[in-house]
Amino acid sequence: MNQSTEGKGHAIQSPQPAIGDKERIILFNTGQVRAVSEKELLFKKRGPDRNIYYVLSGVLEVVSNEAFGEGFTFVPGDWISETSLLSVRGRVSSVVAKETAKVLGFSPTAFQSLSQGIQNSVLMSLHDAALARLELIRKQRDGSQRRANGLSRYIKRNLRKSHGRYEQSEIILNIVKNIPRLPLYITHLIELLTSEAASAKDVADLAKQDPALVVDILKTINSSRYGLQREISDISYAVTYLGFNEIYQIAVSRGLIKSMPDSEEFRNLLRHSLFLSYIIFELSQPCDPRQAPLMSTIALVHDIGDSVVLLLQKQNPKLSLLFDMLDPGKLGAMLLQQWNIPKGVCQAVEHQGLPSFSPPSDVPRETRLSVALLYIAHVVYDFIGNRRTDITDDPYLEDYLAFLKFRPRSIDQVAREFVLKGLKARAQRLPDFVRKQIALANHLVS
Repeated sequence: MNQSTEGKGHAIQSPQPAIGDKERIILFNTGQVRAVSEKELLFKKRGPDRNIYYVLSGVLEVVSNEAFGEGFTFVPGDWISETSLLSVRGRVSSVVAKETAKVLGFSPTAFQSLSQGIQNSVLMSLHDAALARLELIRKQRDGSQRRANGLSRYIKRNLRKSHGRYEQSEIILNIVKNIPRLPLYITHLIELLTSEAASAKDVADLAKQDPALVVDILKTINSSRYGLQREISDISYAVTYLGFNEIYQIAVSRGLIKSMPDSEEFRNLLRHSLFLSYIIFELSQPCDPRQAPLMSTIALVHDIGDSVVLLLQKQNPKLSLLFDMLDPGKLGAMLLQQWNIPKGVCQAVEHQGLPSFSPPSDVPRETRLSVALLYIAHVVYDFIGNRRTDITDDPYLEDYLAFLKFRPRSIDQVAREFVLKGLKARAQRLPDFVRKQIALANHLVS
């Protein structure tokens, strides 16, 4: 058995217990010789047979294996098993002939008929091969980690360079400066959130600064979604009944609608943000329920950078392709800073893209929780809508689940246990488009 690393010029070779001429004759009399053509499979992964093989000539290699790397080779004198000798289970990998080869095959019964000395020699060979394989895997893992870390550093380095240029671009600066500001009371609402000092009276007093917002709040509480027996006209009562999170969603959504053009593209972004705010509110409950309203607000404004990109493309259609390459997180943070939104919210929006190529430890500590929750909320959103299909889209998903202490649950279990059940329990209070999506995902709730 050996493993040559391409371009490195070295091989890992495990020591083989000697098999003498007498033992070799016994092996030939007991086993069955099989010729294997080049590129022919010796056996397939998860195959049911439990034969073990002794390589007489040629070279064979592992071609498919979830537990071990590809390219592991077997040469004359090696034993090949790729299955358990103690229990009935399928092969853990496929092995194919790299060149024309001959092997001796031994069924479990034939192997048991061999003397104890020969069996021990074979088991020692398989044991030594497994140790050499583990060492190879360790080196492959370390190499993969180095490459992943290098790619992550490269991406972040280039992001930092490009971010510096954003604040020097007249086009970007003009767009950001000319977008209508959020009403001042919304900034004050978000400040209350970040200080965790909000009271129903504070929120009601701020809401009264915008008569149109008061109308929206009263319209919401008196809608059929809540099924109240009498009409509510007291804004303070409405704030207490609806809860801070609902009020924040109404207020921030209304502010964003005022700031952005009235088009289907922008409405889609707002619906996405609103849906995500409900998801992240549920995800926050097992992590830190006190932070749930703030996390919900971060979700509401996290797409603001995509809105800026759309505005840039509409005003400069010939540069549309270039604007697609801009980082919405940075653009969103610039706009929110222009609006004097608290620093923590701006940082969460700016760093929201990091989980795509960085583990939690690479996210700034002060914004790690909000970025992690926003990322998991996106994955849950895609799971509910059956949108995400490629596991390589989320190379650090397990790390973020562990950071939020959701492990050992998988993302589908997190979606079912912490999000869908909570949303379903208060479905009547959710917007129509959210209720419809939850209804379509009902089959996902166990």
